[in-house]
Amino acid sequence: MIIHFHFHFKTTGVTRSVEGLLTPLNSMEETKVFGYGIKRNKISFFKLLKVIYSSPKTIIHTHRNNETLIALILRFLGGKFKLVSTRHAESTPSKLTLFLMSKTDQSISLSQNMSNNLPLETTIIGHGIDTNHFLYDQQKRSLKPRIISVVGRIRKAKGQLDVIDAIAPLLNKNPNWNLHFIGTVDDPAYVKEINTISLTQGVQDQIHFVSQTNEIQEHYKSSSAVVIASHTEGFSLVCLEAMFSGCITIATEQVGIHSEVITHGINGFLYPKGDTHTLRKLLKEVIEEPEKLKPELVRKTILEQWSVSSSAKKLFDVYNKVRAI
Repeated sequence: MIIHFHFHFKTTGVTRSVEGLLTPLNSMEETKVFGYGIKRNKISFFKLLKVIYSSPKTIIHTHRNNETLIALILRFLGGKFKLVSTRHAESTPSKLTLFLMSKTDQSISLSQNMSNNLPLETTIIGHGIDTNHFLYDQQKRSLKPRIISVVGRIRKAKGQLDVIDAIAPLLNKNPNWNLHFIGTVDDPAYVKEINTISLTQGVQDQIHFVSQTNEIQEHYKSSSAVVIASHTEGFSLVCLEAMFSGCITIATEQVGIHSEVITHGINGFLYPKGDTHTLRKLLKEVIEEPEKLKPELVRKTILEQWSVSSSAKKLFDVYNKVRAI
């Protein structure tokens, strides 16, 4: 049995990645979730104890420090299982994080950038997306007003302020275009900064804040472009989702997996993080030519290299290698 630990109430990229893996992994071996924040494939505490004390082939896969710590406590108390942990942050890990990772049977990182920041060996396995879930809809995308979306929690690290600074003068000259910020507001003061710029530029009626939604695919269908302005990312699931939905994707280079997925000018666009001048030039090109890239080519990149089925298969291979040790 494979058991993913998930102890987090808010829906995050980690949550969505674990949820996406459940179906393909479960087709290969019974896969459960222990904890809270995910409602599918649940396993009770008593069933968990029964499994880990009877089957040394059980895999426990953790994604956060608290989850790894609990797994190690269970192992200290005699639990028989193999422990795999995925690092989801690109930042330099704390001493505690490194200590916990060193106690697992296998550590996984999501990208080459992330692996480079770790002083221990990891296997690189990126997230994948459900290619049956995100679809391309040219007719819906062509409706007016045209939409450019920024998807992700609204906070400084996500770079929404860079986007409004870059696009406000363009929106002022293009009233048939709107900007949507889609995600949970983490920092109300940050939203005020964004609104101040939109008011100063006279484009407040073209700026819309949309709460986090489980129907994000509908927003991708309506968006001509998606901007990922993050200054730091553990992975960037939004990049894969937007591209497979056929959106022109503009993302910060050398952040998360952006530079691994996007070939500039071919299947998307890259720019240096914080460089609002370059971002404005790219947004101007999109507004002037919203069909600049071929959606079929953009989607093909994700279908061939970044599907959740491919990610699950790579993980399953790691589980079996760990079991053989």
